[in-house]
Amino acid sequence: MPIQEVDDLFDADFRKNLESLRLLSRRLVNGRQRAERRSSKRGSSIEFAEYRRFTPGDDWRNIDWNAYARWKQLVLKLFVEEEDLHVHLLVDCTLSMDWGSPCKFDVARQLTAGLAYLALANLDRAGVVPLGYSKQPIWRPTRGRGKFLALLRYLAQCEVESDSNCLSDVVRKWTDTRPRRGLTILLSDLWGRDEEDIFRALDLLRHARQEVAILQVLHPDELSVDGRGDYDLVDRETGHSRKVLIDPAIRRAYEKRVSDYQERVMRYCRRHSIAFLTTECTASPEETLKAALLAGGFVR
Repeated sequence: MPIQEVDDLFDADFRKNLESLRLLSRRLVNGRQRAERRSSKRGSSIEFAEYRRFTPGDDWRNIDWNAYARWKQLVLKLFVEEEDLHVHLLVDCTLSMDWGSPCKFDVARQLTAGLAYLALANLDRAGVVPLGYSKQPIWRPTRGRGKFLALLRYLAQCEVESDSNCLSDVVRKWTDTRPRRGLTILLSDLWGRDEEDIFRALDLLRHARQEVAILQVLHPDELSVDGRGDYDLVDRETGHSRKVLIDPAIRRAYEKRVSDYQERVMRYCRRHSIAFLTTECTASPEETLKAALLAGGFVR
């Protein structure tokens, strides 16, 4: 896949529509989900948490002298600390993403850009991990809307890896770097080297104590089989090919296999409280991002 220009992948209309999504995101953060941002740590914000007795080694500047005047004891005044949320955006760069019109990989990058913009606009730190693309370093979590244009250029430089590994293998490489705990959003078609690949990858993310959300990007042609007769089926991940005769029975068997796999993914997500949303790459990225925000789990 050739390297793309920023304006080809993220046109002016797309960037303009992100502003309305930012307003929706801010309402959600300031509304029902605001309490989720509080940390169990104690810091120096303006919201009072509790008192603690002063002990040798504590900073004397934190002593509450008004409390001392009342109780004749030296105590520290502690406050609730707001979390500095890290949003890790894991975009699938394995070969199966390079398919369809529009291309699943292009749509995934647009959705990644939209989620990054919302995180930056909400004063969080946004990072991007191109899973399987070894030529591009990780975009480390950064804060500030001023970084957004540079992030768009970064995403435009990402490509699908021609010799990619299992999805679980590239996820393991990232978790081995011990990223800071945060909200981790996986943007992928969830097609791996085998049916267990995605579950191994998700287990790794959970065991790394990440809060996981999934935005699955599919093309409608993947969900069913059209036509009849002899075909050569080629696995995009492995390159293996197989001759098949497409008839009504094969079509039904294929569609059931896909449906069963999707149901298994949804059961896994429900069991482990993972936010999960499926979108077709023919849908507008703006509508998909809006649905993700309203579904919850994709913004904090």
